[in-house]
Amino acid sequence: MKGSSLTIVGWLSLLLMATALASEPPSIPTERPRIPAIKVNNPPRIDGELDDAAWNEAAKVTGFWLNDWDELAPEQTEVRICYDDRHLYVAFLCYDSQPQMIRAQQRKRGGSFGNDDWVSLGIDPLNRPQVEQPTYIFFVNPLGTQDEIVPGGAAAKIEWRGDWQAAAQITPQGWQAEIEIPFRILRLPQKVTALGLSFTRSIPAPRSISSSYPYRRGRAIGNTAEYGPLNLPSFHPPILTMLSTSFVLGEGERGVQTGWDAKQYLPNGLQWQLTINPDFRNIEDVVETIDFTYVPRLLPDRRPFFAEGSGYLPSSSLFYSRLITDVTGGMKLFGKVGRIEVGALSILEPHNRLSLAARCKYDFDRFSSLVTGFAHRSKTGLSPAWELRCSTFRPIHRDHLWGINAKWSHSKDDAWSIYFSFPQATPGHWGCWVGTEWIGDKFRPSLGFNPEVNYRKLEGGVNYFHKYRRGRLSSFGITLFVNQRRFLSGSQGGQLLDRTVNCSLGIDDRKGWFLGANLNRYHRPPFRDYTFWLGIGWNFFDQYRWGAVGYTWGKRAGHPYRFLQFAKAFKFSRTFSANLDWKLIDHIAQTHQLVLTGVYDLTPERSLVFRWVKGSVPKPGEPQTLLPIDNFYLGFRQFSRKGWDIYLLLGDPNARHTQLKAMVKVMQVF
Repeated sequence: MKGSSLTIVGWLSLLLMATALASEPPSIPTERPRIPAIKVNNPPRIDGELDDAAWNEAAKVTGFWLNDWDELAPEQTEVRICYDDRHLYVAFLCYDSQPQMIRAQQRKRGGSFGNDDWVSLGIDPLNRPQVEQPTYIFFVNPLGTQDEIVPGGAAAKIEWRGDWQAAAQITPQGWQAEIEIPFRILRLPQKVTALGLSFTRSIPAPRSISSSYPYRRGRAIGNTAEYGPLNLPSFHPPILTMLSTSFVLGEGERGVQTGWDAKQYLPNGLQWQLTINPDFRNIEDVVETIDFTYVPRLLPDRRPFFAEGSGYLPSSSLFYSRLITDVTGGMKLFGKVGRIEVGALSILEPHNRLSLAARCKYDFDRFSSLVTGFAHRSKTGLSPAWELRCSTFRPIHRDHLWGINAKWSHSKDDAWSIYFSFPQATPGHWGCWVGTEWIGDKFRPSLGFNPEVNYRKLEGGVNYFHKYRRGRLSSFGITLFVNQRRFLSGSQGGQLLDRTVNCSLGIDDRKGWFLGANLNRYHRPPFRDYTFWLGIGWNFFDQYRWGAVGYTWGKRAGHPYRFLQFAKAFKFSRTFSANLDWKLIDHIAQTHQLVLTGVYDLTPERSLVFRWVKGSVPKPGEPQTLLPIDNFYLGFRQFSRKGWDIYLLLGDPNARHTQLKAMVKVMQVF
């Protein structure tokens, strides 16, 4: 198998490289709009008024196109841009013929904007249009509430991830917003002369209008506008340090723990980061669902050091950070220089165990790339892992992309895959994909998540999605998926491991209702499973009062199966909200799980929080085994734009049972 897989992937890699290096299809225009960079001496005040003289000097952008149809947006947007030595300034004028329908609910920084009107500014520091380019995105809603996406991920503390300013207000003509972005919070290359910029505006349901610049349906995929030439002074990015101190008093645990972090943006656009003795006990971990599964689930890692720059590290099959439970110290380097994207991490654990991970990506052009990766954890008895991946995408006319993704991995044995995709780029069209994967029986990376090995897989599917411009329905989607795996070698070689046939559909209407259904047939010898799911949601336009209920019934692992889930958001006052998630499973045994969370906002930066988990949780590594849980904790959180972040916890957020414990953690950036 090893020789044949290497041969196949070698030929595929050559094919993909040749495709990647080929010129772009002539039918897809590649020209980029250019926005003149106007430098101002008197910068605007960020107050939402747009009455400063700087905005009259600023460059103006108009002509937002709908993302879903090849038409100019019915509700147009004007953008004004200028800069000085320290900041980039952007103003949005969002014209609206129905200003009474403007929605603005989210008041907390970093909260969900999904049900609000919002605008966004995308910044590519390298000014290199790319389908998968790491891009900063800054969001603002009509209340001036902010959110941002940092390339590769970032920790929660505002000063640490980079603070910026915004203000907005609703006007008789619509609404308007001002944004101020410090250049120092961007990973800029040396002697930057231009930035890649993009702008988006979203109007939520029931109107559901999404428009942007410079994107135009099928004509500017992965594109940005060039903003330049810039005339910026040279500056040396400072070294940021963060000190955290935790005081703990409780059951079997007391004392003081001090941790230290440091990071710096290098002049070439990379970032280095260091952590010593971090304390993650205040991080509220994900609560795993009790829904039945044959194998362990892949779960996210919310710990700040692992979250920051995670997008530059290898995929979970090589590097699954949740396997690292305790950290004595760690270092990482990540970012992008020109066509090359890099990420490297080193973790020292107790007992001198060392974990390493690295990834390098090279972009051939806007649509094609080559990725290599490595990961290893010492003292596990398992092998290090390497990975090579090639991918390319190409536009076809205006409504589709086609893509190829080939991957080869090695960790004492080989694993490889190749997938062909033909996804839809706009609503009202079909998409499809097909792929195969082979994983050897000895493929066990020391730091990866691979719950099952020794199989060959063939899978494929088709999907259709459509958005309706008029009428009661807002959108409709349907997906059909087929998957089959057979054992690759050994006494069971060639025999069936499992087979899946799945069909799902969903319908949204303009009054906030959702209806979904799913049919799943799963054959895993000796079991033949089948399940049906029906779900309904309401008030989906209101993030504080939405609700949903779903019911699954059928047969799994040879036993009758029933699974009921109810979720509801509550808004008791302007400052007090809560979320309820309740599940009941009746399978081999009957059990339930209740997760109740609440937030009381004292100020925009300070809040009281609580979480109660009651019922059962899957046993780590044995998802079929459920462990009883009854845990409540109460906390106080202060997220400051500048100064101390403070966490006060009564209880343990991640214990199985309520703990008599008090913890105070303070964090300060210097």
